[in-house]
Amino acid sequence: MRLARFSALLLLLAGTAGAFSLTLQDRPLQAVPHQTPDSSSTQLLHMIETDGARQTAETLNKTHKWSEVRQAVSSGQPDSARVIPALMPLADPSTARSLRLALRYALPTHPAAVLASTTQAKDPNFSTQAVCSPEGMPRSWRMRARQAVMAMHDIHFSVRADTCLKALDGPITP
Repeated sequence: MRLARFSALLLLLAGTAGAFSLTLQDRPLQAVPHQTPDSSSTQLLHMIETDGARQTAETLNKTHKWSEVRQAVSSGQPDSARVIPALMPLADPSTARSLRLALRYALPTHPAAVLASTTQAKDPNFSTQAVCSPEGMPRSWRMRARQAVMAMHDIHFSVRADTCLKALDGPITP
C-alpha cells in the first residue's frame, strides 16, 4: 500500500514538473494543424470542371451518390450554388425533386446558398419560385424561411430574395 501511494505521488510530481517545464519554453506552443477534408460540393465542383457535368451526373447515377449532392445542399456548402445548376438539368425527375426538396429544407438555415443555387427562369425544379413555394411545407418552415430571407442583406441576391418572399407570401395552392 505504501508503494502504491509513493508511486502515485511520484506520478503527480512528474506531471507537475513536466507542465512547469513547458511554461519555461521561450517559444509558444505550436497548434497541431487540423486537416479539413474537402467538402463534398468542392469535390463535385472539381469533378464537373474536370469531367464535365454530364459525366459527373452519369457517375453519380452509377455509384448512387446523389446523396452527396443533397448533403452539400442541406449543409449550405458554398460551392453547392455552382454544383446544383450544373447537375440539376441532368438529374432524373425523382432525383431533381429530391434535390429541390433538399433546397427547400435548407432555405431557413442557409438562405444565401440556397438562393444562389436557384434561377430566375421558369424551371419547375430549381427556380426561385419553386424552391420558395410553401406548398407541402409546414407552417413553421414558411415562417422560418421568411425570416431567414428577410435577414439577408446581400445586394447580389436582392432580386431572388424579393422573388422568394413573394412566393412565400403567396397563397398555398392545393
